[in-house]
Amino acid sequence: CRAGYVTRTRSLTNDLLNCRLPNNQIVPREWLLYSPSTGSVYCYACKLLSSQKHAFISGFCDWKHPERVSDHEKSPEHRQNMLSLLHRSKYACRVDASLARQCESEEQYWKEVLRRVVAVVNFLGARGLPFRGDNELLGSAHNGNYLGLLELLAEFDPFLKEHLERHGNKGRGKPSYLSSTVCEEFISLMGEKTKQVIAEELKRAKYFSVIVDSTPDLAHVDQLTFVFRFVSADGRVVERFLGFESIHSHTGVSLAESVIEMVRHLGLDLSNCRGQSYDNASNMAGKYSGLQAHLKKENPLIHYTPCAAHSLNLVGVNCVDNCCEEVNCFFVLLQSLYRFCSASTHRCNTVFNDSEHNIKYTFKSLSTTRWNCRADSTKALKVNYRSIRDILAKISLDCDEKTQTKLEAAALVSKLDKLETVIMTMLWDRVLHRFKATSDQIQKSDMDLATALGLLRSLLSYVCNLREQFSELEESARAVSVTQNYQFDTQRVRKRKRFADESYVIIDRLCSCLSKRIEAYTHVCELFGVLFEKDCDDCDVRVRAAKLSSTYPTDLDSSLSDELIQFKHFVQHETSPVQLLQALDRHGLKTTFPNVYVALRLFLTLPVSNCEDERSFSVLKRLYENGENCCGRIIGRFKSFVLD
Repeated sequence: CRAGYVTRTRSLTNDLLNCRLPNNQIVPREWLLYSPSTGSVYCYACKLLSSQKHAFISGFCDWKHPERVSDHEKSPEHRQNMLSLLHRSKYACRVDASLARQCESEEQYWKEVLRRVVAVVNFLGARGLPFRGDNELLGSAHNGNYLGLLELLAEFDPFLKEHLERHGNKGRGKPSYLSSTVCEEFISLMGEKTKQVIAEELKRAKYFSVIVDSTPDLAHVDQLTFVFRFVSADGRVVERFLGFESIHSHTGVSLAESVIEMVRHLGLDLSNCRGQSYDNASNMAGKYSGLQAHLKKENPLIHYTPCAAHSLNLVGVNCVDNCCEEVNCFFVLLQSLYRFCSASTHRCNTVFNDSEHNIKYTFKSLSTTRWNCRADSTKALKVNYRSIRDILAKISLDCDEKTQTKLEAAALVSKLDKLETVIMTMLWDRVLHRFKATSDQIQKSDMDLATALGLLRSLLSYVCNLREQFSELEESARAVSVTQNYQFDTQRVRKRKRFADESYVIIDRLCSCLSKRIEAYTHVCELFGVLFEKDCDDCDVRVRAAKLSSTYPTDLDSSLSDELIQFKHFVQHETSPVQLLQALDRHGLKTTFPNVYVALRLFLTLPVSNCEDERSFSVLKRLYENGENCCGRIIGRFKSFVLD
């Protein structure tokens, strides 16, 4: 070697393995083969069919002149050899034509089998039904839904019937594609495919929010459920369940690590996360060491929204537990009525199937979290108050009844005869009916914060107005009650105590708790309110738009105010954020009002409740049924997808 000169050995590059078309599209050169032993490339077609001798037959390794590969590709000889090879590759021209046709037939046969297997797996998974039974024997009544559905299809499908007869119950080592191993493999593939589809949706939407909650499964392992909320391309608010992850610690740091790992696993960027919603547990909602605090350290723009449905439940629980003795006694009475009526079928038939009274509704067991049960029980008592009271009085005097039954019925009658109980029934029926209707609406996955806040404020106004309606409640109660006087009026004349005092305490407690919970949603709604509030003048719009754009500097710019002023003149009838976003999409104005479009998506991405997490818990009871793989149960939460 000369001084200062470094020898370099040229070699094959990946660029030679592909061809660039005139439109710059790159396609692979399938005819080019590389031999590691010789370090040369060969033309497969010319090596087999050409009668001439050249480098692409003996081995081409002149890497100094790579253009010769392209020259050979365009040569008439190469083209003729490629066409000849294609012609000879047909079955009729091959030595193994009979074997090739047999392989193709066999391949098509098993594809038809798998089409039916996949259809059954998709059907069961989409409905969240269990797959396996006590055994895997065809013809058995305990082989589970998977094999049972295949047997049902075989009754109307001659192909599948023949396959089950030929390959069914053959045992290990005999391929049939009907085993639990194949079933669980398809379930796993479907689950991963669905996750990929959801992840692609999230990437296209860019902005998303996380909703998580945890609960133990039947194996006493805590499972963290993940739900992602985003705005789809057509302007719909969507909440997607992604799956469960086992956790071994409930600290805020550990939960934050799980959330960040799930986001990373989906290929998402946490910097695009704009919202989070959990229940009111301290390890989740803690301001300093909770999950929401740790995620905010990673991204300050992740706004925390307490679950509105949980907050509404806490209002009711706080009022019942800490309000007054009359409230506690009333709900104890409701639970006592339920226990009395459900203690035996004889009691249930005596109360609810009485020929003289038409009982329309039945009692339900009370729950500290499911306030719908309290609303239904209160409604049942209000609608059937006199009938239930008369039936219980009849039972208490029936000589054919047991002594214990008569004593319990008499005790319930004595409580129902109080005017205070009747008024409490009328009051709580009104309150719980509106609480239930509001809670049901808030729990919808497409609910936005502006609408939710409006519902909570309207509920607060309704409850506060009940203070002025005590006379009406009292009059309605006297029309139903057998007693026209308060208990304190009959027991203690000198120190008369009206029940109105107790009712005002209940209403004041409800109003106070509701006002406190509403404050958690006021700030963010005021921040985004400039987008959909109609009573803002141009000066106010500029001030509030500047505040919004400064809060999200990476998403919005200073032209938001100008866009909003014009946009508010354009939309006259649409009022809700969803309608405004869909109007932009419908009229093709995304590029005309880009900041408004982004701001509306940011607001609609913010979650209202974590009820979708709670709904996913219903899947956990099936996770370990019959020893099945967890993936087999999770697929049921993706029923909105139809997989190829």
